[in-house]
Amino acid sequence: MIATLFADEFRTTRKTILPSIGIKLAIIVAGYLVAALKLPIIGGIGMSVGIAASIALTPAVLALLVAHYWRTMYGAQGYFTMTIPVRGRTIFAAKVLYGFVAAVVALALTVGMLLLAGIAHSLSQGAGPLDFLREGFAFVEPRTVWLAAAGFLLFMAYTVVSGATAMSVGAESRFSHLGFGAPVIFMVILYFAMQLVGLAAMVFVPFGVRLTGPDAGSFVAEGMMRDLTAALADPSAEPGVLGLGIVPVFVLAAIALAWWGATSVDRRTSLR
Repeated sequence: MIATLFADEFRTTRKTILPSIGIKLAIIVAGYLVAALKLPIIGGIGMSVGIAASIALTPAVLALLVAHYWRTMYGAQGYFTMTIPVRGRTIFAAKVLYGFVAAVVALALTVGMLLLAGIAHSLSQGAGPLDFLREGFAFVEPRTVWLAAAGFLLFMAYTVVSGATAMSVGAESRFSHLGFGAPVIFMVILYFAMQLVGLAAMVFVPFGVRLTGPDAGSFVAEGMMRDLTAALADPSAEPGVLGLGIVPVFVLAAIALAWWGATSVDRRTSLR
């Protein structure tokens, strides 16, 4: 049933998401083309516009997904959604899964367009189109790339789950007098709470990755407490370890929020 609901999510969002992505990609490619051709004055503007549009691509898709979730769950279409003969948690799971896949595709396009920016810059400097990639990847550890990719995927999963949960919990009858302000307040509180807990986890949880030295890129049973102490004594000191304690924090938070959101849809949905 989740597969059927997933396919329906694609059918109902493609008329808004696909044209939006297509327009942004056209703007990005046009900007980079102008930059690669070294056209005076507008070349730099084209590069700036292309990079800005590339960075805005994923947030734009997330914004469209937020609007779609609220409209189909708690807007006028919510009455139809809740007549589907499945449990609320199944609907929640399908929407979250679709949101995650759509967000990951948008993120992949963002990365691809930023790499295209590097190629356009190389061409504008008279270098070969692949020189940028060769030079860039020559200084990047494969382990670092995989670690960054995993981190982005985890963050994207947490973002989608927390957003869906915020809207579902905020739409409960006890918060109905706040309207859409309830999800916004929930997200603000959650953001600051996760910042504090994540920072503490990075400092105190003994799990991190070495940033300097011959074993750079290797995992170590150490947090950032030593670096923090050194920075307090000498502000110019550079960190030697990046604490990864924030990873299990985000994993546990995503699981807890997914359970909370699914339970809210299943038992406490309130349509206006």
